[in-house]
Amino acid sequence: MLKSIFVATLFFNLLATSNAVAGPLALFIEQCLQYQPDLGQDSLVTFQSFEQQAVEFEKRTIALNNINDRIQYYRPFANDNLSRQGLLWCQLHLADEFYALATAPKTQSLIDQLQHLAPPYNQFAQRLVAIKRSQWTLIKKSKLHSAQASINQALSSRQFTLQFNQQDCVLTNAANTDEAIKHESTTNIDISIAKYLIKQPNELCRKQAWLAYQVRTKDQQAPALALIHQLQQQHAMLQEYGNTAQAQLSSHGLTPLLLAQFLAEQTTNLNIAPWNIAQALGRASKSSNMDTVTANAFLQQILQSLKPLDLKFELIIVEKSTIDKDPSTDDSQHRALSDTQIIRVWHQQRLLGEIFTYPPGKLQPGVNVDGQLIKQTVVGHQFGQYVLSFPQQLTRTTQQHELINALSQAIVSLAQGGQFYFLNHRGQNSDAHAIATQWLVHYIKQQLSLPLQSERSELAANYQKQLWVFRAKVALAFYQYEGDLKRTDQDIWLAYNQQLSDKFEQSFGQPWPNATDAIYSYQAIANEGINHYLPLWQTALAQLVIAQTPPTISTRDIFNLLVVNETDLTLNDKLEQLIGPPIDPHSLIRRFKHAGTTQE
Repeated sequence: MLKSIFVATLFFNLLATSNAVAGPLALFIEQCLQYQPDLGQDSLVTFQSFEQQAVEFEKRTIALNNINDRIQYYRPFANDNLSRQGLLWCQLHLADEFYALATAPKTQSLIDQLQHLAPPYNQFAQRLVAIKRSQWTLIKKSKLHSAQASINQALSSRQFTLQFNQQDCVLTNAANTDEAIKHESTTNIDISIAKYLIKQPNELCRKQAWLAYQVRTKDQQAPALALIHQLQQQHAMLQEYGNTAQAQLSSHGLTPLLLAQFLAEQTTNLNIAPWNIAQALGRASKSSNMDTVTANAFLQQILQSLKPLDLKFELIIVEKSTIDKDPSTDDSQHRALSDTQIIRVWHQQRLLGEIFTYPPGKLQPGVNVDGQLIKQTVVGHQFGQYVLSFPQQLTRTTQQHELINALSQAIVSLAQGGQFYFLNHRGQNSDAHAIATQWLVHYIKQQLSLPLQSERSELAANYQKQLWVFRAKVALAFYQYEGDLKRTDQDIWLAYNQQLSDKFEQSFGQPWPNATDAIYSYQAIANEGINHYLPLWQTALAQLVIAQTPPTISTRDIFNLLVVNETDLTLNDKLEQLIGPPIDPHSLIRRFKHAGTTQE
């Protein structure tokens, strides 16, 4: 592995120097592959206390963590295989460095001592133990990432065409007269299948097309997916678990049985099969046209609504504002957001960090709202940085919701009050971050009094939820399966067809006889694995908090508890203060049901 990293470093170095002006992505990859953290393990023993040693450990590893975040930031800009491979090598290189650190004797000695201290030091030790336990050997880690990349590449391919054995299923020219659409459909399977499902009046033909689309890359994916299953199973057995589902769910206090119970409670029969959803959406009423609003004006409304939470926003102008200053207005609120590229965020008297805003085209072209963490807030070490991109004009209510959600994620990331990266970062605290973000989104929407969803939007959301529920059930069955997918045991896996077909019918009203083929239809089963259920769980928890937090607790106090958390409470401690006990997984599932909390 080290040899391959050296070769990759040399290759990217030659690539960068061969161009007159090297691109920022190529330069970043080159620098990342050459990065060698100065961990200075021997110096940890010179400190007087273990608390100081923990702070020094944080100081020496924060650069490595920042580079890891920058990999995620650059990932959408990797438009060619070379860049994507470079980022993968970079990620593996950093993982190798952290693996060496986590397994060092001095690190283990420090962890053992920190576990006996008060929060946040004992929590920091527990997080390091969990990270260390999840580490893979370098060879297996490389195999896993390569298999995942192979599946992502297969599913990302667009060069397929629809071909039918039955002439009745071929659309006539009358049904598909748009020449541009016809041309697009021959080069992009996503456009092709979407247009076909909308225009084809025959349900049997739509069903055949949808089923064929789900397995379009089955042959290419099968070896890689079997390898991922095998590697995950081996890792679970090393941890003394019977299968991958048991191993990965244990970190969340769940069992496969409890997860199956939760997913069953989240199941609602839409009686609309996936091959019929396009037709149903076409019949559903949509909201009336909203008045176009500039993103800057809408963002100003959001920022204004957050003032009661003791949040203050300072708008940093890069270009000189052409608006005359009104002396009666607050300076930070007066400045034109259209001229602003940086929003500095304060909570009470503490600077949280900065949000960089970009117009369309500077980051990624298009009309969608996008956000990405650049640097995680760590109290005593660094302020946070986040980047937002959005269109200049918001023409749809969905864009308004996207902007609220993106800004809420940014604020939750920047407002973390802990002094350790691994206790603040969303990747290590997905439940706490998701619940805090959804609560903040709910708060903002209440303040702005946004219109209700249209019938079409509500149907689309309900369909997406049931598709997520079904795929979570598939992932649970896949990672509970203890056989070998590459050999004769594959027939045992195919015996799950009836069980998964029943689960498909419970959500969509029609069976899928070969439902085990679903493992080849979505990337998350390889990348997220059993944790594909997590957004459903997090949304149910957030809705429980919103529904059952007593009115005697102010929104300011909820924000300080859920988001800032200066007292370093665990998620369970937060839930106990907000909704009261019991909060064990079994009790929460029961409370979800009785509170009627379902994902919207």
